Amino acid sequence: MSTGIAIYDTEKITAPEALEIGLSFFEAIGVSVNSATYYRLLSNGDHEGDHDLFEISPDRLRENVLRGECDAFWLYHERKGSVPWHAAFSRQTGEFGSFPHLTAFCECSLEEAYASLTAWLKSLAKRFPRFAYGIVYSTEKMTNAYLYAAGNSGVTLFPYENGFAFSKETPGLYKGKGRYSGELLRMVYPCNLVNSRHLHIEIGGVKLGEWITGSREHGKLTNIGKEHWLWEVETTHLDQINQLCGEAGFLVAWKPRPLKKPQRKLP
Repeated sequence: MSTGIAIYDTEKITAPEALEIGLSFFEAIGVSVNSATYYRLLSNGDHEGDHDLFEISPDRLRENVLRGECDAFWLYHERKGSVPWHAAFSRQTGEFGSFPHLTAFCECSLEEAYASLTAWLKSLAKRFPRFAYGIVYSTEKMTNAYLYAAGNSGVTLFPYENGFAFSKETPGLYKGKGRYSGELLRMVYPCNLVNSRHLHIEIGGVKLGEWITGSREHGKLTNIGKEHWLWEVETTHLDQINQLCGEAGFLVAWKPRPLKKPQRKLP
């Protein structure tokens, strides 16, 4: 099992700050950074904007980031037997075919990593209040964890999820509106980092914040800063909550489940 974290609407987070955030992620899960790569445009590419990832030592990456010579990058903890890595962190920008967001992944179950990762998120929200939205989720494979973060390849976590809807909402290549920053949510996950605008979304005639705190089955809401809250949901209630929020119209990737056709009785 693998656990993924995606933090969206990160345009105001600088590259040095993102590097600091990334290093603190590895510290939180108790492993070192032993490899790194960065994005660079190709001078001899076939098309404008062609780019590739280039390997670099973690120390050299830090130097380049601090000098302003590197903007989008990956940090890794590579370990024998892990595919493709045991843990990773990336900063994506509006360049290189992506959109601004931060991602972090580790090769462990959500249950194992939950306490460490939620403590890390709480710390980030207090130190860097400029990002708007984040999610914590679980996948069977590490490759699915990082594909899901950016909405790539149609990877889904739920049977009632449209695998391509989120990518079309993102800025950058798809020129989406990025409404998940406050007007919508992508889906509802075991842990959701939301802001005050999210909590004013209406569901059933009440604000989302009031709806959550009105029932234990709707999860737990914890204030972690001036503008951020953690909305934690038990896995046994995720399907029902996604159904209710999807029907209310504020989940980017929700799709109605097909109705089961009644079985035809034999004469």
